[in-house]
Amino acid sequence: MIKSVKDKGLLSEFISYPENLYRDDPDWVRPLVGRHINEFSPRTNPALSKHEIELYLAFDGEKIKGRAAAFTDRMYNSIHREATAFFGFYECEDDDRISGELFSAVESFAKNKGMKKVTGPVDFSTNYQAGFLVDGFGKPTVMTPYNKKYYPRQAESAGYTKCMDLYSYNINYVKNPIRVDSEKTFRILGKRYPEMKIVSLDNIKGCNKTTLLKDLFNRCFADNWGFVPITGEEIVHLYKTLKSLGHTALNYILLSGRKPAGLLLTVPDLYSGSASTGGDSHSTGGSNLRVTILGVLPNYRRRGWETLMGVKMLDDSFARGYENIEFSVILENNTAMNNLARRKFGVEPVKTFRVYEKLI
Repeated sequence: MIKSVKDKGLLSEFISYPENLYRDDPDWVRPLVGRHINEFSPRTNPALSKHEIELYLAFDGEKIKGRAAAFTDRMYNSIHREATAFFGFYECEDDDRISGELFSAVESFAKNKGMKKVTGPVDFSTNYQAGFLVDGFGKPTVMTPYNKKYYPRQAESAGYTKCMDLYSYNINYVKNPIRVDSEKTFRILGKRYPEMKIVSLDNIKGCNKTTLLKDLFNRCFADNWGFVPITGEEIVHLYKTLKSLGHTALNYILLSGRKPAGLLLTVPDLYSGSASTGGDSHSTGGSNLRVTILGVLPNYRRRGWETLMGVKMLDDSFARGYENIEFSVILENNTAMNNLARRKFGVEPVKTFRVYEKLI
C-alpha cells in the first residue's frame, strides 16, 4: 500500500527509512541531503521554489518497505521545453512488487500534472544528486549517490531506460602520482593569453562572491544536459558551507583581465572519515577531496584553461596533503572533461551513475 506523506510523523518516517534499510551495509553513509524536515518544503528550501512535490511511503502491513519523491520543476520544463516529472530519494527493499507500486505512484502524480515523461533519480534538481550507482560500488564520496545494487533492475523492470550516464574519476597521488609540467603549461598559455590568470576565490575582491559564483555557474553550464539555473539562495548556502569548512582556498576563478571566465570548486570528502554502518557525515574529509564544479565560459573553451585549472588544483591540493582527488560527476557527453581525466591525467572512471527515463 502506498501512502502520501501528509504530516510530520510520516515525513520523519520518510527521512529515517534509509537508516533501517542500510543498517547492515558497511559502505553506507547518512547523506547530507534529505535529512531534515525543512528540506522537503518549498517554503523553507530554495531548491524547491519552482517545484510541486509529493512524497510517498510504501507499506506492507505496518512496516515501511520503500519510499520515493515525485516532483515537477517549472524552471526545468520552461528552459528545456519539456513536460517532465522527476522521481528522487528512492529507497526500496528487494521486492519488485513494492518497487512497482512506488513507480506507479510517481507516474500517476506525473500524469495528474500533465507531464509526458518521468526522469530520475534526481534529488531536488540536477544541481544536487542524480542517478543510480550502477558500477563501482563502494563507499560514496560526499554528495554522490549510493544505493542498493538491485535498484537499476527495479527501474528497468518498471519500464525505465537509460537517459544519461555520469562518471567519477579518482586520482590517487600516492599510488599513481600525476606528473604534469604545470610550469611549462602556465608559461605557454601565459605567452599566448597574457590577460588570463587563475586566482583563488579568497583573493577575489570588490564583488559579491555569491553573485559571482551564481552567474558563472549558470553561464558555464547553460548548455549542459539537465541544466537548471542555480538560485542566489542556493549559492549563499553553498558559499556558507565552504567557508564553514575553512575550505575556500582550494576554489578558483579564471579571469580574463578583470572579467570572470571560469570556476573550479572543491569540497573535502566529508564522508571519507564517517563511521561505516549508519555513519553520520561530520568528518573533515581527511586526505580526500572532491572536485564538484569545473567550468569555463564558451568563448574561453578549447584553449587549455580547463586543463590548467585542474593542474593548479592538483598541485595545490597535493601540497596541502590531499592524497585522493575525485572529479565527479561528469556527464558522459562532456567530451572536454572526460578527455581531461582520461588523456591528460591518465585515469578511467571508477564509478558510473545512471539517470533513467520513461515516457508515460
